[in-house]
Amino acid sequence: MFEKVLNSGYYVFDRRRIGMKKAVLWITFFFMFSGFVYSGPYGSIKGKIHDAAKNPLEGVQVTITSMEYPTEQHFVKTNNKGEFIQIGLSPAYYQVKCEKEGYGSVIKEIRVTLQGFSEVEFEMILAKEVRVEKEVVVDKELRLANKFFQEGNFEAALENYKLAIAKNPSDSNLYYNLGITALCLEKLEEALEAFKKVLELQPQSFSALQKLGELYGKKRDFQTASQYFAKAAAISSNDPEAYYNLGVSLLNTGDPKGAQDAFQKSIACQENYADSYYQLALLYLNQNKLDEARKAFEKFLELAPDDSKAGTAKNMVDFIKKQKG
Repeated sequence: MFEKVLNSGYYVFDRRRIGMKKAVLWITFFFMFSGFVYSGPYGSIKGKIHDAAKNPLEGVQVTITSMEYPTEQHFVKTNNKGEFIQIGLSPAYYQVKCEKEGYGSVIKEIRVTLQGFSEVEFEMILAKEVRVEKEVVVDKELRLANKFFQEGNFEAALENYKLAIAKNPSDSNLYYNLGITALCLEKLEEALEAFKKVLELQPQSFSALQKLGELYGKKRDFQTASQYFAKAAAISSNDPEAYYNLGVSLLNTGDPKGAQDAFQKSIACQENYADSYYQLALLYLNQNKLDEARKAFEKFLELAPDDSKAGTAKNMVDFIKKQKG
């Protein structure tokens, strides 16, 4: 989680000191680095694949790739009912790519949660009915890039992802991997261009929109950041993090009303999303709505008693109670 500190009128993305006398804003950004391990509960994806006539397609190769850790991949095939299941997935966004000889490939991004199966349905069209560009095999370059990424040799991984892209410039996942690797090297402009290319190839990529929002936030172009976060929230309207990020970016553009609406939508998606209560408490405080602020701070403390902001929240609750006499 990256902290936002009020500094010269901006909420910036860094891990430096927190100003206790000024409002502190927080936003959840997930940059994946080599060595990431998820050890909590797992989620699952359940899918169905059919042709244009709604006939189930058997033997479709389904590749499931983590959008947060690009070397994490799972491979399954559909049964005679056109169904597939993949269990044991950590909560995150995944790209699901479906391929079958004679058909054009299809790609979707799926959000995996801990609440049952994340369900998805695909329709595949015969290749002769769609324009299909022949994909060049990039196994060697991709294998090396993933190997270097896992080892933490991001410079070598970056170069091999570029070699893979040179052979297959229409693969959005290669650009996404390139962007993630560039982030690990703090090459923000290169990451920016990579994620923009992902959107060119896959306009509904929630993950690319999120990353672009984060990057423009780092550049303090909060207006552009809020536009990307708004598009991400529209695509994944049940994701509390999407609305939370939108809320923070709107605060940075000087739109507290829009930010408040976004934080409330975040809570509507997930009632126990603690950070949104904290942000709402600060907004209520600024509006002199002391009762609402106290309740929001107390809800935050109920949900996240060990959070680093808990001390500030407790102090604010005590302060409000004294003010109310």
